[in-house]
Amino acid sequence: MNITEELKRIIKGEVAADITTLREYSHDASLFEVTPQVVVYPYDDEDVRKLVTYVSEHKKENPNLSLTARAAGTDMGGGSINDSIIVAFEKHFNRPPKVSGNIATTQPGVFYRNFELETLKSGQIFPSYPASRELCAMGGIVNNNSGGEKSLQYGKTERYVKRVKVVLQDGNADRL
Repeated sequence: MNITEELKRIIKGEVAADITTLREYSHDASLFEVTPQVVVYPYDDEDVRKLVTYVSEHKKENPNLSLTARAAGTDMGGGSINDSIIVAFEKHFNRPPKVSGNIATTQPGVFYRNFELETLKSGQIFPSYPASRELCAMGGIVNNNSGGEKSLQYGKTERYVKRVKVVLQDGNADRL
């Protein structure tokens, strides 16, 4: 059984390996181009855990097997492309953020513009304010420790992230 079929069996989200999808995910905002084997749209946290576990369990027999998280694909350094598995978060991990006091909880596929709409309702901004704010998503912002025009005064993203939920190599989720 090939990797696409194996992944379809273990997750609830979609798995795509058609030429159109692979071509779309073979580039980001950088000048690089690398074609993945497959693109996966995890449906929920359980799917992400299963993907991480799958790679961990099959890495020995397939050393090139890897996961690359992708939110909006606006990275200019090629960070959201690879030749293995792209985990695309924009489809199912894009629910509106929850704002409570000065804490906002969000998902990686939420576009900055939508995140900001919610924070502005309570008179707050996320001051790392990247130049690509109309196009980028929160997963990439956090992953890249993004900054922008307000960073000199307020600092970069790392100053405003209190906690992240991650999936560790063994497939367990943890908050760091």
